[in-house]
Amino acid sequence: MMDGYLPLITRIVLMIHFSTGIIQAFTLNSGSHHQQRQQWSSIHSATGAGGSMSNASTASTALKMIHSESSAKGDETPLRFLGKGDRAVVRPGVVLVAPSHEYSHWLMKAAVFIHAIGVDEYGDHVTRGVIIDHPTAFTMGEMGNVYGTLAHNLLFRGGDAGNDSAIVLHSYGKECAAEDGSGNTQINCGDMIGTSGVFEGGLSHAMELADDGIVDPERFKFFFNYVQFTDTELEIMLKETDSDGDAWASLEVPSKIILDNDLTRGDAWSYLRNKMKQMTS
Repeated sequence: MMDGYLPLITRIVLMIHFSTGIIQAFTLNSGSHHQQRQQWSSIHSATGAGGSMSNASTASTALKMIHSESSAKGDETPLRFLGKGDRAVVRPGVVLVAPSHEYSHWLMKAAVFIHAIGVDEYGDHVTRGVIIDHPTAFTMGEMGNVYGTLAHNLLFRGGDAGNDSAIVLHSYGKECAAEDGSGNTQINCGDMIGTSGVFEGGLSHAMELADDGIVDPERFKFFFNYVQFTDTELEIMLKETDSDGDAWASLEVPSKIILDNDLTRGDAWSYLRNKMKQMTS
């Protein structure tokens, strides 16, 4: 599939209940919100340690993301290094950052937010995530069943799996101040994904509140598809270390960075690699 191109989709996608909360998947250009539930059993793996990273980022991107990190409303998740290689922590809510030697089309220079770990419909334990800095050229109004204010948000390409479904992530799953000063507000959705400050679902409620000016549309991000790893694939991937000791790494990341709608391809990857270099040098 070429970058910037998305097919017309008519397939109805299920709403899946993950261990991290309710993930509401909706079909692009489907005209229907028919939803069902499947149960995922929870599985959490954890490991941890450190290492050095390469230095690559534009000054403008770094400054933008540093500002976002320090000024996020209600964003209590600090940037924290959680290990590298086969000692990297892998659990819902972390961001996995690719090494410089990763040459997979989808994973090269990728920062992957892990949103679910569980058992799929085939009985395999899998880890799912979305690439947070791979925008398409399309808005949700052009490509999905999203209307009003949120229709102007860009659609990000989360990966190469997922049967052409889309999900929405946001930071309004817990009570926080309304943008119009009317008090506190909260989106009706699933539980927080790990400790990330990021939530999933609640699209209909979100559209209503965004149109009323109660929530900030910049705190919502839409993803088309996802990346997925079996336990074996993840183990192999994490063990791949080059001669300089570079490997996949894990971080806790402020939700403002995960939900940044201004990221272009590789922005988050470059910024997080530089931050890891500072933390581990």
